[in-house]
Parts: sequence; structure tokens; C-alpha cells
Amino acid sequence: MNPLFLYSLFANYLVPLSALAPIFFALKNYRSLPPAFEILCAFIIVSSLFNLVNLIAIYQYHVRTIRWIHIYTILEFTFVTLVFSRVFNKKWRIPLYALIAVFGLICTIDLVFIQNKLEFNTYTRPVGALIIIGLCMGYIINTSTVESKWTDNSFNWVNTGLLLYYSGGLIMFTFSNYFLKPTLLTLLIWTIHNSILIVEYILFAIGFRKYGLEEKAISSTPIRNK
Repeated sequence: MNPLFLYSLFANYLVPLSALAPIFFALKNYRSLPPAFEILCAFIIVSSLFNLVNLIAIYQYHVRTIRWIHIYTILEFTFVTLVFSRVFNKKWRIPLYALIAVFGLICTIDLVFIQNKLEFNTYTRPVGALIIIGLCMGYIINTSTVESKWTDNSFNWVNTGLLLYYSGGLIMFTFSNYFLKPTLLTLLIWTIHNSILIVEYILFAIGFRKYGLEEKAISSTPIRNK
């Protein structure tokens, strides 16, 4: 079977459908979700809709949408940073908001004046990935002294998914303009990248499900009269 056809099925159907798993568990427990998980849920939904519009533009209207990645990078960075702004101490919120504004401005400058051709934003997206990796590592450092089972913390799963995706995709974000032609090597590299994205969605789904189980355990605990 044609490798390009197989990759098309994988990238255009299986990968987007895998986002339904975390969305399902998030919406199932949405009323009890903390702000960080609400923002993450919104990010997954917006990301999925963005991907859907992207696919329609490519296959239905034959539009080259590489430049759209510049816009998506701003949305992606904004949502993920907002998630950590609700996980970290409140004193970090203003600096993180400022970071979002500065990064958005840099991405806009890159789109308008630097990488304004039909190419990926290989300058700004790796920088955004490095910052997100730093946020993930900061979370790990801040929670390293917490004496509890790692798997019991629902956000640990989310943080692992983010760290895995942005660490694994860093090289891809940097050299993606070299992988535009549909060669076997290019298909292999993009397949690996998309496989990591599926793993991230699975870890997100576990995180949402874990939080739902935590809430059920708390609500089912009997209250003893003193």
C-alpha cells in the first residue's frame, strides 16, 4: 500500500480522533475541574478545531496553510502558559502573563518581517517549546518534595504529556522546513512526531480521568459527626 496514503490516514484521522479521549474525560468531569484543567480542556478543543479547519482548507479548498502555524504557535503558547499560571504560586501570574504578551509580539514580528514566506516558524516555535519545557521542569522541582504517590497526582500525568511532546518535538520544530517534501524519511519523522502527540493525548486523558476519580473518592467519603 502507498506509504503516503497510510500516513494520510494516520495523520489526518487517527491523530485528530485521539484528542477525543481527553475531551471526553474533561467534559465528563467539567463541573468539578480546577481552572488549570479547564484551560487545558479549552486548549485541546481549540487545537482540535484549528486542526479540523486546517484539514478542510487543505483538502477541500487546496489552501497552503503553513503560515497558520505561526498563529497556532501563539495560541498554543498562551493556553499552556495559562495552565501553569494556575498551577504555580499566584506570584508567578503577572510574569507569565507578560511572557505571553512578549512571546506573542515576537511571533507576530517573525511572521510579518522574517519568516513571511511559505515556511514553518522555525525560530519562534522552538523558543516557545523550550520555555514550556522549562515550565514543566519547574513544576517537577516544585513538587519533588511532596510526599505522595506520583500516580495519584492528576496533573503529573498532564505535565508528563507536555514535557514529552515539547521535548520530543523540539528538533522537529527547529528543522521542520527541511521536511516539507513527502519522502520516506519525511513521512517517518512526521509519523514519529504525531505518535508522540497521541501519547500526549493519552496522558492528558489519564490526568482528567484521575481527577474525576479523586473527586468521586472525596465526595463518597463519609462525614463523621464529632
